Amino acid sequence: MRGTNRRTTVLSVLVVATLVLSAGCIGLSERSLPDGLAGYAGDPDNPYGDRNITVAVTATDSERSFAPLVADAADYWETRGERYLNYSVNVTFVANESDPDIRVSFVPRIDRCGEVESAAGCAPEITSPSQTGETVGVRALDNLSANSTVRVLEHEFGHALGLGHGDPPRELMATHTTLTSLPKPNASERALAWNDSTLSVFVTDDVSAAEREGIDHALDYYDRGAEGHVPKNVSFRVVSRFENADVVIRPAERSPCGPGAGSCGSVFGSDSDGDGALETYTRLEIVYSGLDADAVGWHVARWLALGFGIENESAYPPVLRETTGHDERRGDWWR
Repeated sequence: MRGTNRRTTVLSVLVVATLVLSAGCIGLSERSLPDGLAGYAGDPDNPYGDRNITVAVTATDSERSFAPLVADAADYWETRGERYLNYSVNVTFVANESDPDIRVSFVPRIDRCGEVESAAGCAPEITSPSQTGETVGVRALDNLSANSTVRVLEHEFGHALGLGHGDPPRELMATHTTLTSLPKPNASERALAWNDSTLSVFVTDDVSAAEREGIDHALDYYDRGAEGHVPKNVSFRVVSRFENADVVIRPAERSPCGPGAGSCGSVFGSDSDGDGALETYTRLEIVYSGLDADAVGWHVARWLALGFGIENESAYPPVLRETTGHDERRGDWWR
């Protein structure tokens, strides 16, 4: 395509979830026994006593089997209990309707865990036998990938077995970690790659009046549906601050788009399932340089298509394809 270089820059932002212990369940800061348990004959380091720790599993998603993931997390502590807990961990899985020591629940969301909202997992820190009279609840999100689910459970089991944030193993017991979700449709596969159908647009002040007119034509073209190539409910609103913009359009004295390129576009967004492709867009940046003022609108429209997941040449509106001629790009192409 003459005068245009197609460059897509992807910024992957993985889901970062905070793993915290639940409010009101912080255990004793020291491992001494309370006066009421002075005759306790079990291992003083083991709040569950010298017995198997029974674990039950519940889930709201009946189509997914979480039991093997819970077993993997339990195995982590069975092989490392002596090293990090000073006692042996022996886990026995029991039926959900029994009275287990620990009940693991998988839920769509965790609105609050202690002082933290929207956590990936939640469990109390158990350090004393006085805390194990009732079933200890461990919660985890049900939409994480298998590896991330096991990671969350290992962390939360650490709390339920007596560890706090920052205790060894420190990497596992840190308050933050990077997690990935279950596979999701990529942005290019969605009808709309944005979380909102109304996109905010920021145009820099150094755009000339003639260039701005062409940009307005480009926005209006998509506002009308781009000949059926974008959802009908798409609209734009101009904003005065760069930070608030979904779409940023700016000229540049020196082109960042490569030799001979008149314009380029970059999309940014989230890759929550970690597959290397964005699932949603959070920003589209369009840069042009050295263009005739009456060609700016066409170039902006070409890159707006990228923001709506249009990547294959055959999927572009005919008027925005590479075969569009020099005069057509400078004419009333939007009509």
